[in-house]
Amino acid sequence: MRRWLVMRGFPATGLLLMLVLLVPHAIHAQDSEIEQLKAMVRDMQQQLRKALDRIDQLEQEKASESAKVGQIEKSVKTIQSAPFALNPAIGMAIDATAEYLGKAGGDFNFRSAEIGISASIDPFARGYAFFNGSKDDFEVEEAAIVTTSLPWNLQARAGRFFADFGRFPKFHPHELPVVNMPLSVERMVGGESKADGVELSYLFPTPVFLRGILGAYNKLGAENDRLDNTKPRSWSRFTYLTRLQSYFDLTDDQSIEVGASFAYTPSLRVPSQGPEGDRSLSGIDITYRYQPLGSTLYEGVTLGGEFFGNSERTAAGSGYRRTFAPGGYAYAEAKLNRAWSAGFLFDNAPSLSSPGKKTLSYTPFITWSLSEFNRLRFQYSFLDDQVREDKAERGNQFFLQWTTVLGSHTHGFRTR
Repeated sequence: MRRWLVMRGFPATGLLLMLVLLVPHAIHAQDSEIEQLKAMVRDMQQQLRKALDRIDQLEQEKASESAKVGQIEKSVKTIQSAPFALNPAIGMAIDATAEYLGKAGGDFNFRSAEIGISASIDPFARGYAFFNGSKDDFEVEEAAIVTTSLPWNLQARAGRFFADFGRFPKFHPHELPVVNMPLSVERMVGGESKADGVELSYLFPTPVFLRGILGAYNKLGAENDRLDNTKPRSWSRFTYLTRLQSYFDLTDDQSIEVGASFAYTPSLRVPSQGPEGDRSLSGIDITYRYQPLGSTLYEGVTLGGEFFGNSERTAAGSGYRRTFAPGGYAYAEAKLNRAWSAGFLFDNAPSLSSPGKKTLSYTPFITWSLSEFNRLRFQYSFLDDQVREDKAERGNQFFLQWTTVLGSHTHGFRTR
C-alpha cells in the first residue's frame, strides 16, 4: 500500500494527516448516534410509563363503574324480587247477612269490613296484615312477617296470624264455603286459630308435598279465654303446636289433602276448672277434590271434614275431673258451573265439660257467584241443641249472605 501511495505521489506524511483528521470525526459521529439512541429509549420509556399510568387509571375507572353497575343490578334485583314493595296490594272484603234465628227472631247483621295489605319487603321477607271492623269493634286480625329465602327448605313466620291448626280454623269467615264457622270449631278451637307467636315450617324433600310445622304462641284461638293474651307468662303457660300436612294427586282429576295437628298447653289455671293442669287439642283434617280436566276450576266436587279431640280438667259436681270431648264436622260442595254451587254440612259440637251433651246441626246451602268479586249465599240450618240453656236459637235458622271484594284481597293457597 505504501509503495502504491508513493507511486501515486502520496507521501506518508499526508496519509498520517488524513487519518488524524478522519478518526475523530468518525468517533464523534458514533457518539452522536449513541446519544440519539439513548434519547429514543428515554422517550419510549416515558411513553410506556404514561401508557401504564393510563391503563391503571382505566382499570380503576372500570372497577368503580363495575361497583356502580353492581349496586344498580342489586337494586334492580331487589325491585324485581319485591315489585310491590313501594306499592302494596290493598283490598277490602265486605260481609253482611240477613238472618232469622228461630225464636230469637230476625236481624240485619253487618258482620265485617276487612282490609287487607300485603307486599314483599325485600328479597328476604314479605309482610301482610288484615284489619277487621264489625258492628262491635275494630281490631288487627292478622299482621305478620314471613321469610322467603331461608336455607334448607325452612320458612319462619312471626307476629299475629292464624296458626296452622286444622283447615277451617285458618279461614276468615267470608272465605268459608258456608255462612258461619262450624260450632265444633267455635267451641273446641275458639273460632279462628288467631295467635300471637312464631311458627317454623319445613318442606320435606319428598316426591309428594309434605310439610311439618312447629309453633309457639301466647294462646291459640280468637275466642279462647283460658289465657290472657296481654300478660307475660312462664314457658309452661305458652301453647305449642306441631302439624304434619301432605297433598298428593290420586289421578289427573282427583287429589287429596290430609293433615294432623296437635296443640299443647303444659300449664293453665281457670278458676272454674280447679287446680292448675294441662290442656291438649288434637285434630285430623282431610279434603278430597274431584275436578274434571278442562273444567277450568268451575266444575267439580269437594268433600272435607275435621275431627277434634279436647282434653282438659273441668268442673264436675263438687270436684274436678279430666274430660275428653270429641267432635267435628263434615261437608260436601259441588260446583255446578261458573256461577252456581251447592252443598251440605253436618256438625257435631260437644260441650267440653259434659261431652255427652252435644249440638248437632244440619246445613244445606247454595251459592251464586255473580262474579269473582260479588257473591250471594242462601243457607238453612237446623240445630238440635242440648248444650245451651238459652233455647232461643234452637231449631230452624235462615241466612242470606252478601259478600263483595274490592281491589286485591286474598288469603292465599290455604283457602282454595
